[in-house]
Amino acid sequence: MTLYELERISFNSALNEKEKAKRIISLLEKNNDKYEIIAWDSSFDLRRNAHSSDIKICQCAYMYSQAHKDKPFLFRTAKLSNLDYAKKIYKLNTELVRYSEPIYKGYQLISGTTEYINDRMAEINYYDWDVNEYLIIENTDLGQTQEMRFDGNRFVNLKLPPSKYIKGKNSLQRCALDLLNNQNIPIVSILGEYGSGKTMLSLKMALYHVKEKGNQSKILGVREPSGEGRDIGWLKGSYEEKTDRFFLPLEQQLDGGLFELDGLKQRGVIETNIPYYMKGTTYNDTIIVVDEAEDLTEKQIKLIGTRLGNNSRIFLSGDYKQSLVNSSQENALVKMNYELRGNPMFGCIYLNEDVRSTASKAFSELFLK
Repeated sequence: MTLYELERISFNSALNEKEKAKRIISLLEKNNDKYEIIAWDSSFDLRRNAHSSDIKICQCAYMYSQAHKDKPFLFRTAKLSNLDYAKKIYKLNTELVRYSEPIYKGYQLISGTTEYINDRMAEINYYDWDVNEYLIIENTDLGQTQEMRFDGNRFVNLKLPPSKYIKGKNSLQRCALDLLNNQNIPIVSILGEYGSGKTMLSLKMALYHVKEKGNQSKILGVREPSGEGRDIGWLKGSYEEKTDRFFLPLEQQLDGGLFELDGLKQRGVIETNIPYYMKGTTYNDTIIVVDEAEDLTEKQIKLIGTRLGNNSRIFLSGDYKQSLVNSSQENALVKMNYELRGNPMFGCIYLNEDVRSTASKAFSELFLK
């Protein structure tokens, strides 16, 4: 099943995924004597309707472990759902691993002619998709783009906020708006590069739910001021003076600017905090907007997330490449996305286009080589 998956990816996925799969296949060909083949037996089924490739791989691992009980056995996977299958259902010795790439971006792209798209859609296996993962279809014949979300059973159309309030500038922004608009998805991660709109979308949608729809009653803006997880005691001024300067992006999304922000604060509609002071708190009926989340540690992400109370949601936005803590794919925000993928309460989108301005885009592309 692993070889089958590699071959499928090498033919049908996006270019960067194809190249990775081909490299792995080449490595296996050169080391043919160093691994064994375990064939999946369709008569063996610990789970009813277990047709996904992931579950079949778990079954193969179980079959091998039972046939070789005299050998030490370890099942390693980067997907938390696979880990649960292997550990809880098949009782295997397991280990969760994190690969430096690819980053989980929350979507898959199919781009090509009408005939190519129809062929790809005909062979889609729903069991291989994560809940709340997006499918983006680019039809080169018609010059049209369509986005859909996998809800665990089928692909569904996006449900976007009114375009007069906010409108996505590209497919990925529309997917992000669908995630942020969905009250059934309390944990939303919007990753993105310079000028991709991640902070703007998160804050505008938080304001939409609180001010326009009344779905929640309060916004809590959270940001790590030091980028190193430290206290803010070393900064001059009162607590408000120390924290206000870190929420300029929130002020920029309000039509009334600083005047409106102060008014919302006085009415308790908007509060601000930093991770250091959040221990022991619970936030009900609140949207927690975590800006610059790439500067958080694993402990801080866990701390903030466990503050969620009844009817609350959390929007995390960040770009691991800009992190002052860890600018590699081992960044805590990237790890969180890996471990939560497939959870129906979680959704993620990676925005990869600078839409701020043409001048901004020129700077975002500097020093990439």
